[in-house]
Amino acid sequence: MAPKGEFALAHESQGNVFESGGYWNSFTFATYGLGKGWELASSLYGLSRPTSPELALGMGFKKRYLVRGEWAKRHEVTVAGGAMVPVSFRGNGVGLWAYGLASVRVPRTRTRLTAGPSWGTRQIFGRTVTKAMVGVEQPLTKKVSLVADWFTGTHDLAAAIFGVSYQPRPDLLIITGWKAANNAGSGKPAMMLEVAYIFGHKKTH
Repeated sequence: MAPKGEFALAHESQGNVFESGGYWNSFTFATYGLGKGWELASSLYGLSRPTSPELALGMGFKKRYLVRGEWAKRHEVTVAGGAMVPVSFRGNGVGLWAYGLASVRVPRTRTRLTAGPSWGTRQIFGRTVTKAMVGVEQPLTKKVSLVADWFTGTHDLAAAIFGVSYQPRPDLLIITGWKAANNAGSGKPAMMLEVAYIFGHKKTH
């Protein structure tokens, strides 16, 4: 989540040169923090080689709430919701992606658990789907964490990703890992690399 007045840009590439002919797929995200938990977002989906039939540009928002209460504060409980309106560059019209998330941290181990529902249309997912998103983050040091994300079901984004995140500076994040598609109808296995940078990051002392 981009803090107020900060602009974040992230690019994720997925590819596998060992598959027949090789392939590459990507997602590019841009967000701008408005403050009070609000964030504007834009995403380019499906820029790939070979060409994907689901190439689309989405515009939307995300809102995050910090849950009040002593237990919630101790466990850093947050809930969030957002929506994205993707416009297809392949003549597939305009769609919608809406989602919600709840997140909690285990105090002793600092493990962050995240889960929530998702509904989206063909412009992003290849077909209209209602599925779930699940994520786990386990810090190892101040800069290194183990991460895992899973998108349930059968669609273009249905996969589990296991990786390592490295944050050498507050304004830079690098994640590398392995994507395992849920089944043959959801794509192919791939290596994944994501780089995110925050412009205008406000340093704290």
